[in-house]
Amino acid sequence: MWRSLWRSIDRFSLQHFKSVITELRQIKVVNAQNRDTVVDLLQTIVEIVTYGDRQDPLIFECFMEYQVLAEFVRVLKISTSSTIEAPLLQYLSIMIQNMDSEHAIYYCLSNDYVNNIVAHPYNFDAGDLALYYVSFLRAVSSKISRDTLCLLVKVHGDVVVSFPMYTEALKFAQHEEKMIQTAIRALTLNIYNICDNNVYQFITTPPASIYFSDLVSSLRKQCLQLDALVNSSEDKCTHQRNKDIFLKTDKIVDDLFYFKDMLSVGESRLSRVVTQNLLSLLILPLLLPLLKLGENKGSYNISAVTSLYIVSRLLQVVGGKHLINGVAGLLLYHYMALCQRDAIATNGDIAGSIGDASPLLHSLNDINIKVSDHEAEGEKEININYLLQHLNVQTSSNSHFDGSPKDDNVYIERFGIFAYLFSDNHSISLASLFLLLTLAENKDLEHFPASLLGMSQSQGLMNNCESAFLKVDGSILVGLMPQILKTLLKVLACQPPVSPPMQWHTGWFLRKLLQCQGNKLTDDNIHLFNTSYEQSRECLQKELDGCWFDHIPDTIGHEWGSCKKALELQFHVKDPLFTLELEICQQAIDGNFNSCFAWERMVDAVKVFILHLQLKALIFMGCLLEKPSLESPSDSDLGKTYSRDISSASFGSEVSLGSGIPCRIAFSYAGVRDIYLVALARGISGKLILAEKHPFRSQRGIVIAIAPLAGLSPRIDEDHPTWLHLQIREFEPNFVKAKGRESKVSTPPADGRWTLGFHSAKACETARLLILEETCKQRSSVESMLAPLLREDYLVNVLDRQGD
Repeated sequence: MWRSLWRSIDRFSLQHFKSVITELRQIKVVNAQNRDTVVDLLQTIVEIVTYGDRQDPLIFECFMEYQVLAEFVRVLKISTSSTIEAPLLQYLSIMIQNMDSEHAIYYCLSNDYVNNIVAHPYNFDAGDLALYYVSFLRAVSSKISRDTLCLLVKVHGDVVVSFPMYTEALKFAQHEEKMIQTAIRALTLNIYNICDNNVYQFITTPPASIYFSDLVSSLRKQCLQLDALVNSSEDKCTHQRNKDIFLKTDKIVDDLFYFKDMLSVGESRLSRVVTQNLLSLLILPLLLPLLKLGENKGSYNISAVTSLYIVSRLLQVVGGKHLINGVAGLLLYHYMALCQRDAIATNGDIAGSIGDASPLLHSLNDINIKVSDHEAEGEKEININYLLQHLNVQTSSNSHFDGSPKDDNVYIERFGIFAYLFSDNHSISLASLFLLLTLAENKDLEHFPASLLGMSQSQGLMNNCESAFLKVDGSILVGLMPQILKTLLKVLACQPPVSPPMQWHTGWFLRKLLQCQGNKLTDDNIHLFNTSYEQSRECLQKELDGCWFDHIPDTIGHEWGSCKKALELQFHVKDPLFTLELEICQQAIDGNFNSCFAWERMVDAVKVFILHLQLKALIFMGCLLEKPSLESPSDSDLGKTYSRDISSASFGSEVSLGSGIPCRIAFSYAGVRDIYLVALARGISGKLILAEKHPFRSQRGIVIAIAPLAGLSPRIDEDHPTWLHLQIREFEPNFVKAKGRESKVSTPPADGRWTLGFHSAKACETARLLILEETCKQRSSVESMLAPLLREDYLVNVLDRQGD
């Protein structure tokens, strides 16, 4: 033991360290024969230096005296192959990461050691060398400070002319390996957070500043790819397509958070170059088609719903006064021009006009927008001032501005973002409303007419949804509120009905806007909602005749909490991705009679009814409902012992044959077998059991098969009146776990088919009637349980119970 301890101490001794350095110095060339020896020497040096940095100052003094880092650089240069580069960079990364003393870090960054290692001509075409190289750069970036940054740059006068570590790192910014991309972004943020004025000037000036335009161009390319996925005509609504869209949006959002991190550094030059690139290369080109200019310049052939999603997500994640106010100024330019015209007509004072767009658009001055030029098959630039002049011409040429009688609300509805708000495409309509709310609720929105937002500038929606959106008298948007609510209610009342997700998201918007309106609707809108409510109730009632009626009570209990949670979701955490999901899945459910699709149809009917019931409570009671207590009806009149015997039966268990009907069934693996058919409903549950007679007990049977009573749809064969066909639900809903976007079953199992043979046609008919009778009892129990919930006076009864 003592010998082992002594060897361990000796390994980290100063004398051993010097001997290792001497041995490394004797290496004149690194080749395949001595490569492993050199790697061992490098590893030993790093271990000893790391130990010495914390435990023995003499070791690090020796490290500096012998200029060991210069030996690392020399080893790189004398290597005849690249096999030494990866371990050398790995050990250097470990050493730098584990250094604690400022003195040691300062030495390692001095004398151009790092710059020489960075500038070495590596071959990154094979292996994992790029990962080790980038890890080394990231390790160095994590240790630099304002005092040591100057050691890594080259200066001519007061101007930084070279920053090797930064510029070499940027070459990997678009690397296909996610870990390398992440490392580069961490490195750049480390640098941005400690830069001095001279380095900021270098970073934000070409050619180094091209990095930011390349980032935005890459993001723009991803947005176009996303749009292609959303609008693909192939594999409509397939799971793989949805998965591809989710992966693409996740990557886009990752990029947006990177831009947010850069803006959060708080340096004005960095913020300016990032913001201007986002505006000129991405945001403004995306907004141009939303302005409906006719020329549709700069659209990059991107659809409105994708454009609305990207702009909303960008404003949510990145934000910032320049972006928020610039987007608001352009999207609402027509409205602000209308406000300005009214102010001039009233006061004759343009300076005091609340519609003056210049403060909002101040951040856009002198920005050139890069847009597609289909004629030249490339891109060209449009100055923002040209765009504003175009908007002014379009606005002033409108007949509503000639002093003739007009309806300003109709004018607003037909232009720009408002035209999309009232679109017949429901996903575009909701996406437009979401974008408007994103602007209205953003704390960075300034120089904005309070009447537009329906609140004073001191109010905020983010933390107080009750002080809500659009409620100041005289605002044009306030005048549009009935139309907006009507548009949402029309979505709910569509025939054929839109998808339940569409209705749930529409319900979320309704709740938000109703809270802002004091839960008030016009008579016409109340009538529209009542119509929609009746449709949802009728749809649920139809499911009582479906093959899953027995699961409706449990489904109500399960979906109630989900619906309430969805309606109460806070705006700032709601992902506008739902707009893309709705766009790609605006399809009617097919007429497939498979029990899996029938299950989804039943669940959808439950979801839609719960949504309407909650909205009804919100409109007439001012609050959402807690989950109801559905009381189970009493057991049937059959003997309780027999009932419990059947209801608890499982495969292989013993049951009473009771009123079982003898019949035969053929199994592919067991031939024809004589059995008894036993059907029984107990409350809201029901089973059909096939049992073989017990060999020793004449009134007992052994269960060989069980099927749910609901959905059997017994049918006598037309050509063989002694044959009874049964449809068996093979899909088991208990196995469908909630997995968010992946909750749907992509390959549902086929339904089972049983054919039972009876000794006579009369016995076959008796069996059919028995199944129908027991199914009817089961259905009656479910109907009795749901009756209070489906009554017109359900809310009145809830209020009465609350009063008690």
